[in-house]
This record gives sequence, C-alpha cells and structure tokens, in this order.
Amino acid sequence: MTSLFSRYALAIVWRHYLVWRSMLASSIASNVVNPSLFLFAFGFGMGAFIDTMSGIDYLAFIVPGMIAYSAMFSASFETTIGSYSRYAMQRTWDAMLASPVSLFELLWGEVLWSALKALFAAICVLIVGWLWGGVISFSGALLSLPVVFIASLGFASYGLFATSCARGYEFFSYFFTFWITPMFVFSGVFFEIDRFPAAVQWLAWLLPMTHLVALIRPWMTEFPISPVMIVIHLAYLIGLGVLAFWLAYRNIRKRMFD
Repeated sequence: MTSLFSRYALAIVWRHYLVWRSMLASSIASNVVNPSLFLFAFGFGMGAFIDTMSGIDYLAFIVPGMIAYSAMFSASFETTIGSYSRYAMQRTWDAMLASPVSLFELLWGEVLWSALKALFAAICVLIVGWLWGGVISFSGALLSLPVVFIASLGFASYGLFATSCARGYEFFSYFFTFWITPMFVFSGVFFEIDRFPAAVQWLAWLLPMTHLVALIRPWMTEFPISPVMIVIHLAYLIGLGVLAFWLAYRNIRKRMFD
C-alpha cells in the first residue's frame, strides 16, 4: 500500500496550493464573509430572541456548528466541483497519471488538499467567532482543530465518492440537496437535535457532521464529554471516511482503467 505521506501525493497538494494561491483574495472573502453573515444573522438576529441554548450563550452555541459547517462545505465543494473539473473537463488527472503518480496517490492528494482547505475555512470562522465573543474556551477551540481536520478528510472522501458516480455537473445537485443540506439543518448547527422527532434524530446521528459538532461543541464551551463518547464519535468519523474513500477509489479505477 502506498504511504499516506507519499511525496507524489504531497506534490499534488503543492500543485493545488499553487493554483489556489492565485485566487487567495476571493477564497479569503468567501471563507470570512460568508460565515460572518451566518453568525451575524443567527447569532445576533435569533440571539435577540434566544438568550441561551442548552445553557450556553446562543452565539457561543452556534460558533462550533458554523466551524463544522464551513469545513464540511469547503471540503465537499473541492472534491465535487473542483475534482470533477480536473477529471472530466480539464483532463488534469490524465496528465498526472501519465507521470509516476498512482491513482491512489492522486486521489489521496485530492482528499488531503481538500481537508487542508477546509481547515483553513474552519480557522477563519473560529477567528471571526472569537472576535465577536462567541468562543468561550480558546484552548478548547484549538483542541478541536485536529478533529476538524480528521472529519474534513471524511467530508472530502464523501465528495470524491459523489464525483466517482457523476456523469455531469447536474449530478451534484443530488449530492448537495440530499447530503450537504441535511447536515446543515439536522446536525445541531443552530439548535440541539433532540428537538426533532425520534425518527429525525436517528437520521441526524447517521450524518457525520452531527458527530463532529457533538465533539467540538463541548470542548469549545467547556461542557463535559466522556472519553467513551469521544472514541465513539471519532471512530464513526474515521470509519465512514475510510469507507467512502475506498468506494471512490474503486469506482474511479473502474471508470478510468477498465
């Protein structure tokens, strides 16, 4: 098995970084302005009517959720629209595979770059939330960032799996409607999921972002969380991410080589 720290995979990350660097201003704008609008609208708008949620100041409650959402959306967008463009439209993948890069290294490079980009988005939201007084424990927020990165590897893998099934850009409307949107509204970003009916709660716990929010919110708000629950949430995030990456690899290998 190729090493996860293969120099070829890291070279792909570096290549994507050089391309992204030329669009740094627009990327920062989208990563800062977009979450700032959400934080303002819900933190101050709804916060005028909701003082606390689960005993936490409402702004402090939604900041961890927005961090998770920003990472999830950034990683997912990069391995769907971005990766599909490089695969089907720009033929960048064909050029890479003509070099010593293996398919596994190519796909792992895509996922690793997407997770790093998602981590950058999460840090931007963290800084905005901290400046607005929505971060109770900054040390807890820093502790959350490695977990956000691990979860982002999974989010990137889910997007890559969608790319492996796509025959055109139109396919991604299903991915964003039936995967991204439910995680945004059902994963506890703006309120606790126990407010939903039991069937919806079961659905929510099947979504990986629910487990990410359940991990980082206690750390950022200084609420206790048991070591057993930490292990369960992490195991779910890692296991589902590994499964999605394997399925994406299998599908793309068939499409490109069979």
